[in-house]
Amino acid sequence: MKRYTSYPRRRRGHGLGVVSPCVYILSMILVVSMHPPTAYTESDFEELYNREEVQHYIGRFLTRERAFLERGLKNAEIYLPTVRELFRGEGLPEELVYLPLIESAFSPRAVSRAGAAGLWQFMPSTARWQGLRIDFWVDERRDPVKSTSKAIAHLRYLYGYYEDWALALAAYNAGMGSVNLAVKRAHSRDFWVLAGSGYIKRETREYVPRFVASALIARNPQRFGFKLSENTQFTDHEVLEIDKTLDLTVLSRSASIPLGTLQFLNPELKRLITPVGQRYSLRVPKDRFAEALRVYHELPAEDLVGVTRYTVRYGDTLGEIAERYDTGVALLGHLNNIYNPRVLYAGQTLLVPITSERGEVPEIQTSAPRRGFDTQEIL
Repeated sequence: MKRYTSYPRRRRGHGLGVVSPCVYILSMILVVSMHPPTAYTESDFEELYNREEVQHYIGRFLTRERAFLERGLKNAEIYLPTVRELFRGEGLPEELVYLPLIESAFSPRAVSRAGAAGLWQFMPSTARWQGLRIDFWVDERRDPVKSTSKAIAHLRYLYGYYEDWALALAAYNAGMGSVNLAVKRAHSRDFWVLAGSGYIKRETREYVPRFVASALIARNPQRFGFKLSENTQFTDHEVLEIDKTLDLTVLSRSASIPLGTLQFLNPELKRLITPVGQRYSLRVPKDRFAEALRVYHELPAEDLVGVTRYTVRYGDTLGEIAERYDTGVALLGHLNNIYNPRVLYAGQTLLVPITSERGEVPEIQTSAPRRGFDTQEIL
């Protein structure tokens, strides 16, 4: 998914205009009312399976790009049950659950060179517009549940606008502005006409047949010779509701939960500490939930965060100390009851978080390729 910073309204000649959030919300309600949810259908893309372009990319996936697709299919075993459950009853084609195959190889930690992130590769501007939170503490684009819910809303909106899945997917990749401009120049709303016209970029021309080819393979991977192993599913967890700052390293040590498992279940967390001063829903393994709950309620609040002591020197600022220890000013202030970060004095003792960003190697982990398809770079 690439750059688009605002949602469109229809104008003469399909031009785009910036709309307010209220207008966008109203348009979403209108789209949903025009296209009420229906059961899954397998017919939306059926007519595309035999297209020459799709068959070409099936051949590519079985040869030179096989490793990328195989990695994505293995990662998909972890997240597909969650994605399918969220899609159920939304009235969208079943094939769309496989879109993360070509977006991220089904890796929540995939990041493109353009700055898109997560399973669905939302750009920051689009993610924030959709209501996903991105700040010092979390990046909800990485959360499989939250990002999938927003991807469903976005895909429904695109289809409601174009009433054609090929165009909707092209807009998902390139942005609606690019697609609308191509439609205007080519005087056609047929994606395959646009693809042959040269009015859309190469990546978008390839994106739609690549997706259709990958979805066809993913529906029956064994038929195409892909051998998959059974991975633990992302659904194997319970949610611990917390309202005190919690250091994942403390919980890991005290509740005997591998730190990598906590990171795997909570990929949106950018630090090993939950957001300061906020309620948070932390996922923990089902078989360790009772122990995690006990640790959380029995440990004093100050013991839920691993800290060291730092003596302030002349000239120090809270920001410099936070940067030195790779932590946040808000967290330092919270731990030390400092409400004015400018009020520091030499000799003052501060509690500073000592959590490491590196963590352990997860028992269950997805693999994000350094480079994906020829036109889809993933870090």
